[in-house]
Amino acid sequence: MNRIFAALLLALFALPHAYAASSGDGEARKPNRLAKEASPYLRQHAFNPINWYPWGPEAFAKAAQENKPIFLSVGYSTCHWCHVMERESFNEEDIAEVLNLNFVAIKVDRERRPDVDETYMLATQLITERGGWPNNVFLTPDRKPFFAGTYFPRNDFKSLLIRVAQFWDSDQKGLKADAERIAGAINTIMTRRVEAAEVTPEKLQAATDSILKGVDDFNGGFADAPKFPQESILLFLLRMAEKDANKQALKAVTLTLDNMLDGGIHDHAGGGFHRYAVDPQWRIPHFEKMLYNQALITRALLRAHILTGNARYAAAARRALDYVLADMTSPQGSFYSARDADSGGHEGTFYVWTLNQLEKILSAEDARFARKVFGVTVLGNFERQATVLHFPEPPAEMAGELEISEAELLRRVDSIRGKLAAARQSRQAPHRDEKTITAWNGMMIATFAEAAATLGEEHYRDAALRAANFIWKNLRGGGVLKRAWFEGRAALDGQQEDYAFTALAFVALYDVTNDQVWLERAESIAGEMVRLFRDRDAGDYYMTASVSTFGKAKARTDAGTPSGNAAALELFAKLARRSRRPEHRLNGEALLAALSGIAIRSPTSNAYSLLGADLLLRGGAGRRRFMAKGVVDAQGSLDPESRVLTVQVRVAPGWHINSDQPLEEFFIATELKIEGAETAPVHYPAAIKRKLGFHDKDLALYEGAFELTARLPKGSELPVNANLRLQACSDEICLEPETATLTVRQ
Repeated sequence: MNRIFAALLLALFALPHAYAASSGDGEARKPNRLAKEASPYLRQHAFNPINWYPWGPEAFAKAAQENKPIFLSVGYSTCHWCHVMERESFNEEDIAEVLNLNFVAIKVDRERRPDVDETYMLATQLITERGGWPNNVFLTPDRKPFFAGTYFPRNDFKSLLIRVAQFWDSDQKGLKADAERIAGAINTIMTRRVEAAEVTPEKLQAATDSILKGVDDFNGGFADAPKFPQESILLFLLRMAEKDANKQALKAVTLTLDNMLDGGIHDHAGGGFHRYAVDPQWRIPHFEKMLYNQALITRALLRAHILTGNARYAAAARRALDYVLADMTSPQGSFYSARDADSGGHEGTFYVWTLNQLEKILSAEDARFARKVFGVTVLGNFERQATVLHFPEPPAEMAGELEISEAELLRRVDSIRGKLAAARQSRQAPHRDEKTITAWNGMMIATFAEAAATLGEEHYRDAALRAANFIWKNLRGGGVLKRAWFEGRAALDGQQEDYAFTALAFVALYDVTNDQVWLERAESIAGEMVRLFRDRDAGDYYMTASVSTFGKAKARTDAGTPSGNAAALELFAKLARRSRRPEHRLNGEALLAALSGIAIRSPTSNAYSLLGADLLLRGGAGRRRFMAKGVVDAQGSLDPESRVLTVQVRVAPGWHINSDQPLEEFFIATELKIEGAETAPVHYPAAIKRKLGFHDKDLALYEGAFELTARLPKGSELPVNANLRLQACSDEICLEPETATLTVRQ
């Protein structure tokens, strides 16, 4: 390790943690360059005395011309500690004087530039073995990092700036040598190729077992604190529970969701979820609300509801979706990025309650009930004797103590929630980041579409369609996507994750609407992604189409969201089942080869890649299956009263399948068999009889849309597995015979 780097690292941990709040001089300041940027986060720093630059060639040229180091600060508009550092340090004249004299200062909104964030967060993790925001990194003029840290208290930060400036003057060669080593390590990590691993059911089971070892058996979730939802892991475990009936995987997910729904990470009054909890019990959240959390947690709730039939998961999903529609949806139908944690100068003020506040809003009886159910105390569990609403005990246990049914308890809880939500509207709301991020909108659109199918709610489908049409109309042009929309303008070239998540959203809309245009749009976006971002040698995808830092960044492991590469793998897997175009399967196999070695070796941080791999290799799960390269769409349902199982089949125009009784022995008959009730009689529709070009005799065919039905014997257990065998043919070719298992749970 270079002695200069060692000295800076020692200084970072040796500095006293003094705290000095900014007093300000009260004089109006002129705005800096950031005032014109289409970013709420950058504009939050527009009146700092620092001579900030946005990320771009102007700043790079100045650093090179003046031979000054770059001070890079990366954050986002709803970041609590970003606000703290802005008030304490960036708004102070003495700190601005040091920065302006010795550095070229650059501010980056990580939500607009995830490539910059990914690269320099890795630098911070390599240097300090931890990360977070704001991420403050010192760079050479050619953008290579030589030192970094996250939040610095004011006095520490000023001292560090002075030390870095002194070292730059006294041993610039040493700092540049450190920068070369760190940049080399980053490039190696981001671009290294790992030998492909075979993904088999046995290896997926081993990966699942490895992940389950990290489950908190008491509180759910993973690790101790802080506790993040880690939705990528939850969704992978739900896949294993659905595909392989893995009870341990399902238990881990339901334990996590139950504790989250009981905890304060769940906004009990307004619906939706905060970003993470600072305690092991999920009770005290970091209060910011991110769009991607609403999308991914809600998706986990919907899938858990399908697997368990637990109405509580469906109700929580509805509350989250309704929250997004009410608070995070633009007039044009796209979705906003986030709500801040802070309001009125304090974190969480909008969301917490004192006992006195409850008693003023609610009747005496309701106040006593709310105090018990939501754990509200005189001393509180948060700052200033306030309480983050939570369930101290699960609803069933509380109902027993109150000697009422659980249904009655939840009915009263919902009534009180409505009153608290209404009263909360008179409070100062936290800042809302109203930019539209393309990738995050893709996640939310897909969840709304999935909710429409799962819950039977057409207004969720309509919300998904409206947002998708906005993206297609406003954030795509000339064959490329844009990253963000703000104040009526699209900005920045889209990154790889924007393409992957947008195309996945369009696939979800195709599934719920059966409108071929959404599949065509998904394929178009997928093709553009391959053209712009693919590493032709490795088979995976860069984050950007061009070099933006000191190299081309890749994201191959999951973070707060699934990695863009994992999302692309899921996309190719879904397109391969829905489209007859062969390139989707080929692209998926190439990407799987690039990701499989990493994923099998480190399943916890690559869970979504494993989900995509399994989807590519073993196909869909549940009650709906796309068969014969998308030619056939089969969907099962069960009437619990009549015990009639119905399989609805749609065959694409120009195609057919043979009937259950073909007129020639060598044709493959359509056949439906119910596991555990193989002798149950199946009713097949009447066949269409006609001649086709390749055969001179009449054929017995099924075309278009039709139903197969079977009445299950009494006592049949759920779920029901229905095995459908068929062969799809056109007038010219026949595809391979195929069997799919439809698992019907309700």
